[in-house]
Amino acid sequence: MARDLEKSAKRYAKKGLKRLHAATKLAMVLALLVGIAAGAFLCLYVSKNDRFLLKGQTSFSIDMVEGSTTPYFYTEEGVEAYCFGQDVSGKLTVETDLERDAEGRYMIPTDKEGVYTITYTVDALKFGERAPNGQIKRIRVFTVTAVEEDGRNG
Repeated sequence: MARDLEKSAKRYAKKGLKRLHAATKLAMVLALLVGIAAGAFLCLYVSKNDRFLLKGQTSFSIDMVEGSTTPYFYTEEGVEAYCFGQDVSGKLTVETDLERDAEGRYMIPTDKEGVYTITYTVDALKFGERAPNGQIKRIRVFTVTAVEEDGRNG
């Protein structure tokens, strides 16, 4: 019975379209195109200032100091994130293995070579897990390298 109703509805719709005047059909197509164009323009206009940026320097080169117990301290400079004109910096997630001191600064060990990172993600439509191109991340990199006796990095 449901199948018969569906067929009947399709026949009725086809008859209705055939009865429409050509000018009415043209007006419907034009209205559809104008609606699509207006929606695209509005979406582009609202999102024209969208951004997800790290404030300050994004990569650091630090000389290794063998036997040192004093780490390199990094004070967070922040992130700027706007999605569809709204500040979404409050939806920021930070991932790192670095420890922080009592003042909230990141401590990068200088006694061994390595690459240390702080990864930032934002839960927003344009940058988050549901983003069309996948989740967008911003990464701050700290590279600790050994220095040879002549002063060059090894």
